[in-house]
Amino acid sequence: MTFSFSTFYNLCSSEARYELALDLIYEKFKPAHCLIGKFIDADTRVKTVAYSVDGNRSNDIIYDLEGTPCNDAKTSQGVCSISCNLQQMYAEDEILKIFNIDGYLGVTLRALDHKPIGIMVCLFDEKVTVCDEDKHWFRELSLLVGAELNHNLEIAAQQILVKQLAKGERIAKLSSWSWNISRDKHIFSHEMRRLLQHREETLTLDDFTNCLTEADQKRLRVIIQKLRTGHLDYIDVNVAHKKRTNLRGLYRIIGRVEQCDEQRDERVFSATVQDVSYIYSLNKQLELTNVVFEHATEAIMITDGENKIIMVNRAFERLTGYTGHELMGRDPSVLSSGQHGDDFYHQMWNSLMSAGCWKGEIFNRRKNGQIFPEELTLSLVKDEQGEIVNYVAIFRDITEWKRNEAQLMFYANHEPLTALLNRRCFIDIVEEKISASRSLHTPCSLLFIGLDHFKEVNDIYGPEIGDKVLVSVAKRLRNGIRENDTISRYGGDEFAILLDNTDVKSALQVAKKLSDKIKQPYVFNDLTVELSASTGIAQLENRGRITAAKFIRNAAHALESAKKTHRGHVALHNAAIQNAYLNKIKLKDKLKAALKANLLTVYYQPIVDVQRGKIVKFEALVRWFDDEQGMVSPGTFIPIAEEFGLIHLIGQFVLDQACQDLKAIHSHGYDEVSISINRSVNEFKTSNDQFKLVTEAIEKAQVPYDKVTLEVTESMATNRYTWELLSKLRAQGVKIALDDFCTGYSSLSHLVENQVDYLKIDKSFVDSLMADRNKKVMISCLLNLAQELGIKVIAEGVESQSQLAMLEQLGCNHIQGFYYSPAQPLSACLRLLQEFNSGQVFNDELIYISKSSQQH
Repeated sequence: MTFSFSTFYNLCSSEARYELALDLIYEKFKPAHCLIGKFIDADTRVKTVAYSVDGNRSNDIIYDLEGTPCNDAKTSQGVCSISCNLQQMYAEDEILKIFNIDGYLGVTLRALDHKPIGIMVCLFDEKVTVCDEDKHWFRELSLLVGAELNHNLEIAAQQILVKQLAKGERIAKLSSWSWNISRDKHIFSHEMRRLLQHREETLTLDDFTNCLTEADQKRLRVIIQKLRTGHLDYIDVNVAHKKRTNLRGLYRIIGRVEQCDEQRDERVFSATVQDVSYIYSLNKQLELTNVVFEHATEAIMITDGENKIIMVNRAFERLTGYTGHELMGRDPSVLSSGQHGDDFYHQMWNSLMSAGCWKGEIFNRRKNGQIFPEELTLSLVKDEQGEIVNYVAIFRDITEWKRNEAQLMFYANHEPLTALLNRRCFIDIVEEKISASRSLHTPCSLLFIGLDHFKEVNDIYGPEIGDKVLVSVAKRLRNGIRENDTISRYGGDEFAILLDNTDVKSALQVAKKLSDKIKQPYVFNDLTVELSASTGIAQLENRGRITAAKFIRNAAHALESAKKTHRGHVALHNAAIQNAYLNKIKLKDKLKAALKANLLTVYYQPIVDVQRGKIVKFEALVRWFDDEQGMVSPGTFIPIAEEFGLIHLIGQFVLDQACQDLKAIHSHGYDEVSISINRSVNEFKTSNDQFKLVTEAIEKAQVPYDKVTLEVTESMATNRYTWELLSKLRAQGVKIALDDFCTGYSSLSHLVENQVDYLKIDKSFVDSLMADRNKKVMISCLLNLAQELGIKVIAEGVESQSQLAMLEQLGCNHIQGFYYSPAQPLSACLRLLQEFNSGQVFNDELIYISKSSQQH
């Protein structure tokens, strides 16, 4: 064995020595696994430098020490030997199970200072017994292997140090320059070539000088000459590369002339050359930052780690009235307004310490004592050890912003015209009041007020007067309720008032008082406007369970009932109103289903030219028969269709069916007959192209345009968009009729400015024709005017011979009404045409139908 140990030193490499050690161990003990490893990762793991399995070389491995026998051997000063049961002793060591290891022999490899640096291990797959002599041999071999490993580690550490120095120069962009002035010999470190982007292996002073700008070349040559002659011993200058950029090419040369250590009579210039482009750029940025700091519009205050003020900017001085000199070294609490309690500051500091920043609104005090709101951002600045070195506060005066915020908040919750609460905010308050009423067992009332005929005020006097009326109404209502009551302009000409802690009797009294206030005349200069209001009341009992939406809806239903019964009155929501609403909803659902199932039909009422004794026109009237309710009156379901947005479906159905039925009438030879179709105001919307719908229906039925008449109400025809559309249709040949003429705010100028083909005298005039002389005069004047304008007049609702005779006497020749026939299906209308227009005898039995049938 002595020969083997001496041979260990004569081998050419460490790898060979390690392999020899493994061979010697295998020859001695025949282990299943044998390894030599070094400690890595703070001595928590082992990386093998030599490893054999059954005496054969294997790839190196890395394993954790924790839970292994090697971890125990590491702390031992001698040889660690375990003969058997190794897996049971180290149950967490999975490698022992994988390799089926039973015995262990190991020794720690140590440096000259006895520090553990590695381990030498034998693993046995069967029980093993190692005598003391063999342990001694194993120990002696470990000393040789440990010395070799220690030598390799020191060499590796030196190589790492050299690499780190070179890397440090590269990272710092720093090179060394040594010039033996006496011998005129210049030596530059390797990094110098990288700094100058010099590709040649050698680098001379001329190479260095020539890469600089022309001005710096001259300056460096002058400096070198002064160093050579002894007129200069120390330099610190910046020179620039010809191709300098913001990130590279600016060099700082710092050097000093000293005596050579070996030859005292020789002078040596030692210098460093560093690329300071980045540092120079940072300094420039720092200067710019300082400029920004001083000229920032937001106030900035910086304190030290003890929260003492060390710096403020100009905006801070302008905002607070303090100078930086006054506040230097003082606590920021000098700005405290006193409006925040200890809890506020405690939460602020907790947030700042936990999150590193805090942002919020705070009130502070200026030097003159004025308190102002500010938006404040606090931040922590920590050093590399995590210690707080600075606090930075950035804030701005938000007085104006808070004022604007309050204004925006007001308009978010209030209606801009009247400054009353808007609908959204009012609903929220009602919801809160309902919850409070339940808990406190107190009643409250809700008034829903709607102005009567307000649209006519807008139409007659214009929207500006209408707005003034709304503002005046709002003021009267606000002045007529208590401070704890809540008022809202719910929409359009409707107002909602929540009366706190009010029973039904009191609510009725308030409603009456407010109604009287609204009835007082509104005077604007020389203009006086009078109007009334209807009111609906809903009562919330203290045990009531209802949502805000339903509570308001109940009051709205009561208002609707009041308007239907008698405008200007007050209605209290009750079971009858609720049932009426539920019936309306039920009828709406039935109507939707009927439309979907195509259950509606179209009847036609004839219009007779009494001079010729012929039917010249039919008015198309929609009819609906329900299996449960029977024939539903149009006066019942048409308003529901208008309210719930179904009227355009009904209108389109009637338009398409009437055009097809007109085609059928013409196919029977009655080409002179035309048809009238009613159109609702809700059908004439910009999003609903009536021109396209009407013309497509006519084209599809292939009937003449001039045989189709659109009947519109007088008020609808006054709308500019509607009339432009009607004029466009009239240009195509479609006839236009004004229905219910003289029942609204009639304007004769409409007849002059806007051409129509027919005027229809409302049934209410015909009914009172015989008894009311004024109605007779009005009809006579209308007929004369229409004759002059070339407009035909149709009297509707004629039911008696006397009415017919009077209308003929006045000159009205187009008659519609039960006298001739109620509205009938197409088949019956064809028989009527045969009776009238074919010259046959008029059949009273065919035409007469009980007046219980209702016309549209």
